[in-house]
Formats: sequence, C-alpha cells, structure tokens
Amino acid sequence: MSRPSRRRGGSPDVFPASRKAQDPPTDSAGGRIGKKNSNDGGKIFHPQVRLDPPHKLLESLCTTPMNAPTAICCFFLVASINPAIGQPVEAWGEELGRKYAELGSFRATYRAVSPTAEEPLEGLLIEDRETGACLVRLQSESGQGGAVWWMPQGGGEKGGTYAKFGDSTFKVRGLAELVRRHQELISPGEREHPPAGTPNLAPSIQLGVETISAFLSPKMPGLSPAFSGAPPSRVEELRERQDSIELILDDGSWIRLDRGTGLLAGQGYPEDEGERTLTLESVEPLQGRNAFLREIPKIDPTKLKEASPEALQLANVLHSALFHQFVNQTHPERGQKPEELVTSNASGLKAYWLAAWGHGVPPGFPDHVVRMLRDLEGQKKQFHRDWAAAKEARPDIMKDVSFFHYFQLRRMKLRDELRLKIEAESTKQPALAHLQLLLDGELSKLAAGQAARGRELAKLMVQSQREAMISAILPKIPEEALNSP
Repeated sequence: MSRPSRRRGGSPDVFPASRKAQDPPTDSAGGRIGKKNSNDGGKIFHPQVRLDPPHKLLESLCTTPMNAPTAICCFFLVASINPAIGQPVEAWGEELGRKYAELGSFRATYRAVSPTAEEPLEGLLIEDRETGACLVRLQSESGQGGAVWWMPQGGGEKGGTYAKFGDSTFKVRGLAELVRRHQELISPGEREHPPAGTPNLAPSIQLGVETISAFLSPKMPGLSPAFSGAPPSRVEELRERQDSIELILDDGSWIRLDRGTGLLAGQGYPEDEGERTLTLESVEPLQGRNAFLREIPKIDPTKLKEASPEALQLANVLHSALFHQFVNQTHPERGQKPEELVTSNASGLKAYWLAAWGHGVPPGFPDHVVRMLRDLEGQKKQFHRDWAAAKEARPDIMKDVSFFHYFQLRRMKLRDELRLKIEAESTKQPALAHLQLLLDGELSKLAAGQAARGRELAKLMVQSQREAMISAILPKIPEEALNSP
C-alpha cells in the first residue's frame, strides 16, 4: 500500500537469545569486499476514487510518513549464484536463503526510527513453518498501527488473508490467487507452484525513503525475503561484517542482512536530515500455534469487510516486481521483444489482473454503469428484438445470421465502445492511472540502456490491464447461456 520508494524492486540452534541493533555504517565500518560492476456526466469513471470512511484511512497510508499505520506490500528477488568471499552481491542470495530455510518457525521484532515520526515504530514478524501461517505488524508505542496475516483453515479458526488498520478490518479476497498468478508469470517453466488457496507467503519489513512497508512476500525456494531490498543493480559496495552482510546502495542508504538467519538485520539512510533506521531487535523460536494465535489482532465479525488486494493496495510491489522481471526477461523462448513477451503472456496477465481485483469490478467504475453493462437478461431481450427486426427488414442479409452470432457481434461493439471510453478517460480511471504512476516510478530506476524497453513494457502492461477491465465487465458469453428470451 505504500507509494513506491527509491528502491528497486535452521535448525532451532540458529536462534540467538537476542540480536541487538547495530550502529549505522561509517567509512571505516567493515572491510569492503565488493563493488558494483558497471555492467458521471457522460463519464464512465469517477474523477476521483470515492472511498467510504474505512478506506480513507487506507488511502492516507500511501501518502503519510513513517509514523502512519502499516503499509502492506509484496515483493521478492531471484538470485542463484554460489557465494564466496569477494563475489558480487548476487552470490549471497543462495547462502542467505539457506539460512532462512534453516531458521524454522520464528518470531522477530524490529524498531524503526525516523525524524518525521512522533514516536518509534515497533515491527513484528512471525512465521509458522508447520502450517504456513504468517503475520507482519507495525505499530507505534501508543498502539496505533496495522497488521496483515495469513492463516490456514482449521482448529476452529477461519483461514485466509486479513488486514487490520486502526478499527477497520478486512478479509482480503483473492490474494492467494494473485500471488500464484504472479509466480506463474515470473517463472513460466516452473511446474511446482503453490496449490490454489495456499499463498506460501513470508513476512518482511522494509524501510523506504518516505514510508516503511510491511511485506507478505511470495516465498521463493532457496531465497531470503530480506534480499528483495537489495537488487544488484543498485548495490555500490558490499561489506562483510562478523554478523551481517552490509550493502551500500547508490543513494547512500544501507541494508544489512543477518548471516545467521537470513533476516533483515538493519536498514538506514544518510543522516543529513536526522536518523532514519530500521533495526532487528530480537529473533526467537515461535512457541507453537498458540503463540501465533495470541498475536493476531482481535476482530469484530460485525465490522469485517471484504476487499481486493488492489483496493487495499496490497498488489503494488507485485506489479513493480513483474515489471522489472519483464524488463530483464531476455530468454528467446519467452519473447525478448516487449510486444512478443506481453502477447505470449496475455492469458496469464488477464488472470493476474482479475485476481488483483478479487474477480470483482475494477476500481473506479460507477455501479450504475457496471449494472447496465452486466445486465445480460436485458441485453438478451433487447438484442433479440433487434435481431428479429433486422431479419424481417433484411431477410436476404440476415437469413444465415443466428441469434448467437448477432448477440456476439453486439457484445463486441459494446466492448469496443467501452474500450474507447476507457482510453478517452484513462487519466480518470483510478486503477489505470495508479498503475501508470507506479510504473513511471519504476522507470526512473532503470539503467539508461533499459529505458526504451521499460517504457514500451509499461505501456503494454497498462494496455493489458485495460483489456482485462473489459473482460471483467463484459465477459464472453457461451452459446448455452443464450436461451430464447
């Protein structure tokens, strides 16, 4: 839910009793072992997103500083090089992934400090490796904040993904499928994806330039979620410390990755405007399922609402990660050219966007417009009258035109009209405008040689989302559904 920042993108004995925060790096901190290689009036959209009061709280989370409630995102990075002293930052991905896998069920606490925050934020990550349940929470010392968690069905508990911000609690509809669709797009050759309804998520926290974000990351085998904050293209120095690997990024910020657990050990920015840091305070084994259940925020069932990942802005970083994956996708069998790449993934992208909307109406379409376009019975009656009138008026032309064929032609015309409307009002369509803004931010992170490809891919991804909107509102109707009116 946070606005994109300027970032790209165990056995039980591995637990220490407590891991203390480390001091921010200085010029003399650690030995440098690596350096980055150069290498409504007629309009179909509301002019603005109209949110009811609970959503206004969520809306504010995207634009307020770090003392605001939690911002929830999803993100990950793929790396697969064996580590060794002096090797590039990619080399640590597999090693940290092994440490993270060995960690077992855990409970980790963090502390975030910022000059824009009235008080520090306390972060909590919990992962139950036996059930897949996970939780991430950020809150101030006064108790204000938010959390997001996933848990399986069973033990008298209702499974699924939930998010709570202040007094507003949501059942997130479609996140598990969204993550699965995302993984299918970024690894099309991978046969083993999480089964439907099992998102296979990992909790993470990351400090951005203006916001702090709490992650439910798609868990990739052999990789640590903490590594997602350090794409190799942005790492200018790598320093090996006794307990951590320290990465100095191109904006002067730094990230530390804990060598014993694979968790994020610390993160910070230059102190020109005051201290802005995130530090790992402690890591300990999770003491069973009950320990996890005790940390879940209390829910008032009468106030529980449903919302899609897109409506709660839980999909932002997934969109960003998918964009960067496409930018860097050069495998000839998967389509190196942007248009070929997007075309070859058209069905997957459609399923991805639909999942982001929880298979509901895309954000920004007025209810009366959707009801009109989705009134299948009304369309069947009207089109049947028109078809009968046309056959009577032009029997020579219409003699071989079945009602199903005529119906499909009229629906196609409706889709074309809707497409033109969307194009004409694209800047007022919240989902499209938001995606474009998001991708514009990601474009600024690309190397000069990737800019042209990135611009073309951003354009094609927005077009892909637009086509998915049309399919969501005006899906194709099978012939068996067209009984005589």
